[in-house]
Amino acid sequence: MTYLWPPTLRLPARPPKLVYLDLLHWIALSKANKSRPDGDQFKDVLKSCVEAVKQGAAVFPISDAIFMEVAKIGPHRQRRDLREVIELVSRYMVVTSREVVAEHEVEALLDRLVGPRPDPINEMDYLDWGVARAFGKVGGLRVIRGDDGADITEEVRARDPGGPNAFDRKIAWAELELNRRTLEGPTAEEEPELRREGWDPMAAMEVTAQRATQEIEQVQRFNTNRAWRLGHLRDVVMAREVLIEINEMLSRGLTARDTTVEAAFPDPEVARHAFDVMPSFDVSVSLKTAYHRNPAHNWTPNDIYDIDALASTLPYCDIVLTDKQAASTVVQSGLSKRFEAVVLPHLADLPKYL
Repeated sequence: MTYLWPPTLRLPARPPKLVYLDLLHWIALSKANKSRPDGDQFKDVLKSCVEAVKQGAAVFPISDAIFMEVAKIGPHRQRRDLREVIELVSRYMVVTSREVVAEHEVEALLDRLVGPRPDPINEMDYLDWGVARAFGKVGGLRVIRGDDGADITEEVRARDPGGPNAFDRKIAWAELELNRRTLEGPTAEEEPELRREGWDPMAAMEVTAQRATQEIEQVQRFNTNRAWRLGHLRDVVMAREVLIEINEMLSRGLTARDTTVEAAFPDPEVARHAFDVMPSFDVSVSLKTAYHRNPAHNWTPNDIYDIDALASTLPYCDIVLTDKQAASTVVQSGLSKRFEAVVLPHLADLPKYL
């Protein structure tokens, strides 16, 4: 398959290699970093990762899925341990969100099928720094005047008693603390006050849970219409992916080009192949198709996290570590071969590829 790579999504030069670890493997590294007995087996792996970062051989970015999954962990100590090793190895380098990746892929597809839009979307770095970028936001701390909302950052910077460089150091420290606090979350003593002010760490997870429920409901539809699972499984999954995951961005892109779905995709067969050339779309559809092929598959929110993370990393990273089920599905579906990516379920195997 020849993929259509979005030119507006700027990819980093290689080397260094981009290495993505799912939460399972960050937990293992956190245990090694804290010298816990069940982490001893991963001490050499952690050392290899840190050395690879120092030598400029590898970057270990995290994603929005990591931030959200860590937030689900109850004990603050576990979140703190994870934050410490993630800071040590990733240095808060991030890949942009799946939604941003998909937006750029959709725009590249419409550019090919319809033509460029009058107001092209802004180019975006796939690899960046900080929690805001992981969620597709601009990020960066600014000083805003309270009465009129004016940005007075440069004025404050120029007036800083220690000079502009001292101001820059303060901002850099504040941004580092923002990343730390976002990932680590509040202590047990801080939680009650934050909850009274409306903080709810599970709010973002509700959307993921709803998406998992949608897949569970689809299992029942496949069970009722067995012919779909036998002969048209991928077509159905693809149609749902368009409707659920990219419909809004597709509509925005078509509207910006003053055209319609019917005009852009006049032939259903052509449309089927057109969507397949989008890298992250192919990953998501391929994984969901594989899971739905097994009527006994137990859909959970973790499946959604895994699919989102793999959709945004497998096409664009060099090495991806995920759990055994996801890794096996990626290999069996041919995705790892199509993207020429190293996909590993075992952390112990990582050093040989760094």
